[in-house]
Amino acid sequence: MVPGRATARADDLLVLIAHGSTNALADLYDLVAPLLLALLRSRHSTADQAKDALVGVFARIWRTAPAYSTGPYALDWIIDQTHGGTRTGAPRRAA
Repeated sequence: MVPGRATARADDLLVLIAHGSTNALADLYDLVAPLLLALLRSRHSTADQAKDALVGVFARIWRTAPAYSTGPYALDWIIDQTHGGTRTGAPRRAA
């Protein structure tokens, strides 16, 4: 996907997520999870930790989407959520 189109699509999806669309959350996951996982892998010592952090990032996106302001910076906002999620820690995976 072309970066400009990805940003526009992410913006549309965040608006839908803010209104409670779980389908939009799934679509956003499909769109940006590979990028976010690569970022998280650079910060975590294991792939499992990065995957756990990714779950935390999408939970954070779900919770904070109502505060999102539409515009051309959707991917920046999503990456900011990723940084916030890694600073506060990710939920531990149940054994």
